[in-house]
Parts: sequence; C-alpha cells; structure tokens
Amino acid sequence: MDAAHYSKTWTDAGGVPHDPARAQDRRRIVSLVPSLSETLCAAGGRARLAGITAFCIKPADLLKDPAIAKVGGTKKFSREKLLALQPDLVLVNLEENELEDIDFLKARVECYVNGVKTVRAGIETLREVAALTGAFETGDALAREAEAVLAKIETRVAARRAAGKAPRRVFYPIWRDPWMTVTGDTFIADHLRTLGAEAVPAYDLKTRYPQTTLGEAAAAQPASVWLPSEPFHFQEKDAAEVRAAPGFERARVQLVDGDNVCWFGARQAEGLAYAYETLWGRPLDAPPETRA
Repeated sequence: MDAAHYSKTWTDAGGVPHDPARAQDRRRIVSLVPSLSETLCAAGGRARLAGITAFCIKPADLLKDPAIAKVGGTKKFSREKLLALQPDLVLVNLEENELEDIDFLKARVECYVNGVKTVRAGIETLREVAALTGAFETGDALAREAEAVLAKIETRVAARRAAGKAPRRVFYPIWRDPWMTVTGDTFIADHLRTLGAEAVPAYDLKTRYPQTTLGEAAAAQPASVWLPSEPFHFQEKDAAEVRAAPGFERARVQLVDGDNVCWFGARQAEGLAYAYETLWGRPLDAPPETRA
C-alpha cells in the first residue's frame, strides 16, 4: 500500500481500525510477537516498547533492556502484568497468539492484529507497524528494500520456470515427537514457493501444521530437508537421524536459521536472500545459473 492508504483510518487483518491521527498517542506499546518487536525497533519505535515476550530476541540486546518488561511467552503471558503496563497499543498475531487472548486484549486496549500468510503481506507489515507510530516513511523505505530483493528472486524463479525446471521439493518440519510440518496456507510455504520450491508432503487439511512421519515425508521424495532453529530447535543429531532414515539418501539435509525463514517484516530482506542461497547453493547476487 502507498502513503495515501495509511494517511486515513485503515483496518488490519483482525478487522481493527487504526486512526493515523493517534500515532503520537501510542507511546507505550507491548509486543507479543518476536518479529513484530524487531519490526517496530527497525522502524524507530524501540523507545515506545513497554513490554515484550521472552522470545523477542531481536535486536540482540532487546531482552537485556531493563526498561522493557517481560510479560511471558507468545502463547502464555500474564494478562495482569501486561495490563499493568498501561499500554496504548498491543501488537499481536493470529497465529502466534491465542485467539482468546487476542479477544480479551481487543476489548481493553487498541490492538494491531497481524495475520501474515504470504511473503508480500509480511513485507507490508513494515509499513503497517511504522504507520502506527507515524513513521510510515521509515517503514516504506525498509519495505522497498525487501521488495527489491523479492523482485530479484522472482526474476530468477521465472527464468527457471520458463526453462522448464520443476520446483525443488522441500520437507520443512517445524516440530518432532510428533513430527509436524506445514501446509500450503502458511507463510513458510509461501516463502518456499517464492524461492522456486514447494513444501512436501502436500496436505489438504484444515490444520495448517499437520502431524506427519518421516515415512510420509520420504514418500514425497524431497530434494531438500530444512531443519529450522525454531520453533523446535533442530540439531545435528536430528539431521543425522533424517539422513539415516529410509528414503532420504538423495536429499540434502540442512540445519537452517528459522528466523530467516519464518519471521516476517524487518527480517525479510535478509531472510529472502539467505533462504535463496540456502536453497540453490549460490548467492542471489551471483550470476544466474545456466546449467540445465
């Protein structure tokens, strides 16, 4: 969206209207979403942060800041501690936070409800969060930087598609015991599609993060297996287990930075470039590959 969209009252993914005239009144902000905390800081709003979760680890020194209260986790936080901070705005996400908690907060304080499912919507978060504090120009500049990276990737992927190359099949588990993965209706799956890949196995289920097994994943014949650092912190022992499992003999099994794959907003310019290089084994700034 352009500046005109945010110069008048606009509505977020949760149906909450936000009046730009109130930007300077939003002086005390509590963020219950790590990527939104990082995005607010990137847009120049760190001084307004009154509270965060224990998982808001970026910028690197954020958790150590004694001026910012810690209210708990994304799924389990202290409502009492949060409200005691007397926030003017609370940042929440339809996936990261419980819907019951979001409804509770919406009835008491202005909430920015984020509902990102696509790469482009993630980038737009930069403009939305910045607009909430009257810093649209800063957010817009950051968004344009990410969009430039995205455009370069889209050009590369379109060239691969025009050359008749199939998407790379990627198994992306988010948990184990039980193993869980992603459906197509998730930010992670859209991120993979953007890179010229596809998440496998393909599930047509109501749940967006279905349980699976290594047997089901192997049957989908993934070319790559990405084991992220969060929400479950996969380690080398997990990678060794997958490599040794039947059906993964030809798959490239990698430990990947989960923040650069599943965080949206300020993380995306770096995350898109990181994920592209991880997938294709060559930096985005390198000349296009000409081999078949």
